[in-house]
Amino acid sequence: MVTLGIRTRLTVALVAVALFAVALAALIGNLGLTPRLNQAARERLAASSVHLSHIAADAYLNAGGWTTDVRNELGHAGDLVDLRVMVKLRDGRVLPIGPRPFGATANTPVVVNGVDIATIIVSAPTGKLLSAADVRLAGSLNGLHLLAAAIATLTALATALLLSQTLSRPLRRIRAVAERLSHGELDARVVEGAEPEIRDVGHALNQLAETLQQEERLRREGVADLAHELRTPVNGLLSRVEAAQDDVLPLEQNLSAMHREVMRLTQLLNDLSRLADAQQPGIIVNKSLLDLATLVTSAIPSVQPRIDERHIELNVRTEPTWVYGDTARLEQVIVNLLTNAVNYTAERGRIDVTVSHTNAEAVLEVRDNGIGMAAEDLPFIFTRFWRADRSRSRATGGTGIGLTIVNELVHAHDGRIDVDSALGVGSRFRVFLPNVDA
Repeated sequence: MVTLGIRTRLTVALVAVALFAVALAALIGNLGLTPRLNQAARERLAASSVHLSHIAADAYLNAGGWTTDVRNELGHAGDLVDLRVMVKLRDGRVLPIGPRPFGATANTPVVVNGVDIATIIVSAPTGKLLSAADVRLAGSLNGLHLLAAAIATLTALATALLLSQTLSRPLRRIRAVAERLSHGELDARVVEGAEPEIRDVGHALNQLAETLQQEERLRREGVADLAHELRTPVNGLLSRVEAAQDDVLPLEQNLSAMHREVMRLTQLLNDLSRLADAQQPGIIVNKSLLDLATLVTSAIPSVQPRIDERHIELNVRTEPTWVYGDTARLEQVIVNLLTNAVNYTAERGRIDVTVSHTNAEAVLEVRDNGIGMAAEDLPFIFTRFWRADRSRSRATGGTGIGLTIVNELVHAHDGRIDVDSALGVGSRFRVFLPNVDA
């Protein structure tokens, strides 16, 4: 099935409307004109019949009967108005005057001294009600209707072409930009038009292009970061293997360094695997009723060695708070938040962990007095591989994936997460989950 373009459909629609309007006007005109012409012709024929009846009465009275002169006078009067005339007497006899009337006729009684002595019958020579002038008038009007139809069609075509050109030009520009975007030209933008609808479409496409450009930039940066993260331990392993081959370093010291590089590589691969799992559409979480406070208590030992190593003060305040969730997934959220806080808190710093609830939500809060983040960096902290300071993950061993995993897992539990942070002050992460009354 062939689909017509906007210009073609608009042209066809306008031409159809124009033709319909002219046809409707012609139909209404004909429906109104023909009865009026017929009525006027009947009235004209009846008036002629009355006039001839008066002539016949006067001539009969003057001549004292239906003499030849009276009949000739009636014939001459009929010829003057282009009518056939016949006189029918009361006894049914017909006086010969000329060609007999036929077809559409009119008749009027001839009255002499108050007595009806005969009837005048008249008709057009053709026997038709409408005269030649009437037929010419109707034909002229039909011609005018055809002329109006032609003018309306041409006007509709010109208007359709003008409108279609005006409407399709911005759509063609939008299509051209969309095609450029599809070919990878992510810097292409639409010049937004003045029409509200076109402007809205152009604005939406520009926003999409900006989003795609941002995603592409983040993807490139993410790939570069991932390559760098992989290259560091791989290069370390390569150098250690070469050192072992050349007997440059003692075997025990070399194996220890190689083990650290392998563990770093393993951590990165594990984080990537967790991120892939967390970003699966419709991630499966095995929910059960659990106490978030108990879960925090059980998760702390995972990061306690690192806390003790950096001499960080950890304060935990919890109250029984029940939620429906996946124990392993939520424990992963808690561990990642605590690990992030430990990584970016200076030695002998402080971390506060609280668990509380309102009538509708359970709240997990992790606060630190670490290095914090600038306000302009906050919108990007849950983007994978993104880091405000690319060098600080080198010192902390971070991969830039942990908070992305946290965000995905929280949303999988129908929750939300927000963050407040300031440079040199610290950060506060809050996780909100649907609360359940135990």
